[in-house]
Amino acid sequence: MPARRATPASVPAPLTRAALIAAVRGALEPQPFVHCLWEGGSTCFGRGDQWSDVDLQCEVDDDRVAATFAAIEAALAAVARIALHYAVPEPAWHGHSQRFYRFANAEPWLMLDLCVMKRGAAHKFNEPAIHGPPRVLFDRSGLFGRHVLRTDRTALAARLRARIAALRVRFALFQILVEKESWRGHAMDALHFYHGLTLAPLVELLRIKHDPLRHDWGNRYLDRVLPPAVARRLQQLMFVGTPRQIPARRAAAAAWFDELAKELTARRRLLPPA
Repeated sequence: MPARRATPASVPAPLTRAALIAAVRGALEPQPFVHCLWEGGSTCFGRGDQWSDVDLQCEVDDDRVAATFAAIEAALAAVARIALHYAVPEPAWHGHSQRFYRFANAEPWLMLDLCVMKRGAAHKFNEPAIHGPPRVLFDRSGLFGRHVLRTDRTALAARLRARIAALRVRFALFQILVEKESWRGHAMDALHFYHGLTLAPLVELLRIKHDPLRHDWGNRYLDRVLPPAVARRLQQLMFVGTPRQIPARRAAAAAWFDELAKELTARRRLLPPA
């Protein structure tokens, strides 16, 4: 019987989701400057599957962001070999520090999406009505207890009405940019404007109608939040086969946008009961 080749000690065993989460928790929970650690993303909505990455978020003392990343990366070294590492340029859109890690001893989809939030930050994605109920790993600050944010539905409804009004003006103003690039034969410009100036506002109105708490989430989760017939109709508009199809698709999208804008403007309530 041939001898089995030994695995080099420098190559970690295949990484699992559980081991990845345990490594981060083990690094952070003993640290007095780390106050809360939780899992976000698809897990919060019960949509995790075999291709889901690991979305971890933590609340730390304002001056210990670098120390937090250092502690996590030291712990990861014991269970994983980092193949790719990307730090989101700051200031990020959400105001926090975020890094992504891909590992040589894991499937490429088992990435770590790590967001470190300062304790003094005003917003920490701790609105379960919007971001879903988190899987809290530890919470010494009460971020998801006494400090959990409750969505101000009255203020949100007012923002949505203002947003609908602004979208109607913007939509009417800029459709000509799609059309004239088609007339010029500039297919790539026409497609760019079609997606940005026609479809993007249409998607936002669809989200206001069907998923108002996450109206500004763009194309994320559309297959899950839109009714199937609506999703199919939108998909037909999104996928353009040839440049010649752009004008007709734009006209169909514009008619749908106008229909939705009138419907939503006339609604007495934009949000479902809490």
